[in-house]
Amino acid sequence: MKKDYKKYFFAGSIPLILFIILFYLYPVNEGPPQSKHSEGVWNNCNFTKPAEEWSATAKRFGGKNSVIDLVVAQSHENELTYLPFPFEKNKNIYSYSQTDQVEPYLKKFDEDGLKVILSIQPNNADVADLIDIILTRYGHHESIIGINVDMEWKLTGNPCHVSDEERNLWLNRTQKYNPKFKLFLTYFKDYTYFPGDAEDVVILYDGERATQTVLMKEYEKLASHYTSAGIYTGYSSSTPPTASYDSIMAAAPNTKYILHIV
Repeated sequence: MKKDYKKYFFAGSIPLILFIILFYLYPVNEGPPQSKHSEGVWNNCNFTKPAEEWSATAKRFGGKNSVIDLVVAQSHENELTYLPFPFEKNKNIYSYSQTDQVEPYLKKFDEDGLKVILSIQPNNADVADLIDIILTRYGHHESIIGINVDMEWKLTGNPCHVSDEERNLWLNRTQKYNPKFKLFLTYFKDYTYFPGDAEDVVILYDGERATQTVLMKEYEKLASHYTSAGIYTGYSSSTPPTASYDSIMAAAPNTKYILHIV
């Protein structure tokens, strides 16, 4: 008797077809999703503690997504900006070290796979000039993800404010060294002090001296105007000093960076 091979072919294909359908409906588990934010510490130009300690502390907060905000141009009371590496003084910019204190830290952070934000407190110095000085020297490091301008110490032009024109100038100058670099802007006031939203710009809220309930409300209002935001937490003057992860994310789900004061 001649067998109906066509019949057997379709009968045998049914399990295969079902398997393919189920495969696409229930994809293979690829492991836990990557965290959408980076968490770590703020280092205010403190090169007395070994780089290993800063790295370990950042990892304690952020694990594989740990970040360090490293101040490399520091504001002083005389309204000058000081650099922790040799530099021939230029009007408002001075050096306070005969050796490069930053380089060994960045080498360690590169080795440990950290992300590093290089922060500047400009005072009366030109921000674009500082960006050039810092990134010409350190822009090659794999750990660096961008430049942060602390607007509290911006005294040029409209003090403590950043216009859209300044934002574009600083971002373009930063990305001249690496198109992937971001521009971070830090302040504790409302959104009117900041420029308009833009790609590769991250707004960091630096509020303190209040309850976390008040701080989260202020952070929520500021972050609502921007695509990417972040926050500093851990000030002893706040109550409690550190905001919880849940409260931060509830206030601003677009939080990309959480920086702890330690």
